[in-house]
Amino acid sequence: MSITAIINIFRRGHVLDEQINAITQQSVPPKSIIIWNNGNREIDLTKYKNNPFFKVFDSNYNSGVWSRFIISQLADTEYICIFDDDTIPGNNWFKNCLNCMSEKEALYGTIGVVFKDTNKYDILRRYGWDCANFGNNTTSKPVDIVGHSWFFKKEWISYFTRECPKVNEYFSVGEDMTFSFMLQKYANIATYVPPHPSNDMSLFGSIPKTAFGYGCDGNSGSNVKSTFDDVFSDLLKADYRLMIKRQNATSTMDFNYFLNKIRNCEPFALIRPADGEFHILQNNTLTNIDNWTFTKDGKLYNDLTSAIHLASKKNCYVGIPCGCCNFSMGKWYISNFKLHPSYTTFANVFVNKNWKSWINFLLNEKIAFTFIGPYVLPNNFLVQNYINIPLYLVNEWDSKGDEYLTTILTEIKKIKNRIVLFSGGPISKILISHAWNIHPYNIYLDVGSSLDSFMKGSSNRHYLIDNDPLSQLECKFDGNLIEI
Repeated sequence: MSITAIINIFRRGHVLDEQINAITQQSVPPKSIIIWNNGNREIDLTKYKNNPFFKVFDSNYNSGVWSRFIISQLADTEYICIFDDDTIPGNNWFKNCLNCMSEKEALYGTIGVVFKDTNKYDILRRYGWDCANFGNNTTSKPVDIVGHSWFFKKEWISYFTRECPKVNEYFSVGEDMTFSFMLQKYANIATYVPPHPSNDMSLFGSIPKTAFGYGCDGNSGSNVKSTFDDVFSDLLKADYRLMIKRQNATSTMDFNYFLNKIRNCEPFALIRPADGEFHILQNNTLTNIDNWTFTKDGKLYNDLTSAIHLASKKNCYVGIPCGCCNFSMGKWYISNFKLHPSYTTFANVFVNKNWKSWINFLLNEKIAFTFIGPYVLPNNFLVQNYINIPLYLVNEWDSKGDEYLTTILTEIKKIKNRIVLFSGGPISKILISHAWNIHPYNIYLDVGSSLDSFMKGSSNRHYLIDNDPLSQLECKFDGNLIEI
């Protein structure tokens, strides 16, 4: 696991040696350090230019806050950590980030911000090195953006420039917001702050004493051409999915959000574990409404548990029961699988009030897809490819599960930029989680029973009946379920 550290020099050239010493003394040391001199004409970098451990870029002009991210394209390591010039990490900072990355793939930083529900850059709370003022975070915390340092996979920097950034317009602000937004939009990658326990500052991404000392020395910023509010407002207009807004989300809002992602061909994955999966995850024997049977202590219990953990790690959207369906069940999913608010949606997103709109979308917009399930769809759907799984594969998962998983993943890897719909009960959650993990280049949707009336010619679901309460049910989140 190789790491490149990138140091930015602007007005704090006097901090450089101290920062480099802290980075080279990491318990997991970097492979190399890139020094990006962003227009400081007074500093002498000769000793670093003569050391092959360093790659020195000595610019004669200030190109703003964006340049250090753009230059990271030149790194040749798996991971990158970019530092502000007032940031001195503890010696276990890289180790902390790597440990967190093994549990949840995300953009990590040493200060994280959760925004208020306004149209301005208003902060609800912060997590990270500033524990004294904003509360200690002993576990990883999901946030909207991070700053002061950014730890991420090198391959992710390509998303930063996926859309032409307004480098010259914003200039000295907005790179942090833009990076988190672009990762969210194009790769479904979340943003987190690793643990910063007050009793172990070796894990900190920035030591508070130096962070306050250097950060408040009057040397921050540059020739401001835009404000934080400008950037924030632009990103909201571009559909930045803030955590605070998840507390008031509805199944209709999320449904339309996902339809737009499909229209824009943005790869993502969505699984919807609900009551049947819940009983399997409790290791309870049951026969469900579709007549498949899970027997206690079966292999499916472990495979489904691992699959939902994998889905959470890889930022797959996870649909759960809301308060109007089963509050305690929804809360159980959130707490047991550490679901990020921005990647938590509704188990009923394709059914109930949304069902007719979902069918009309597939038919009227002529959505072509690969279908993985136990039935052949009729010709009025545009099925590009059909991959069969037995109707009662749940019953045979102990003996046939691994074989089917291998077969289907082999087929999945043959396609790219496709829409793949799954209808296989709890099996869909396993297949989608693994497909998204090994081949995140398609849209994978757990559509459940929503196509049953077309596949089977009939359905036992009440939401298909006009005037039935379920046919008009719009699910809603609230602050008790989605905690920020």
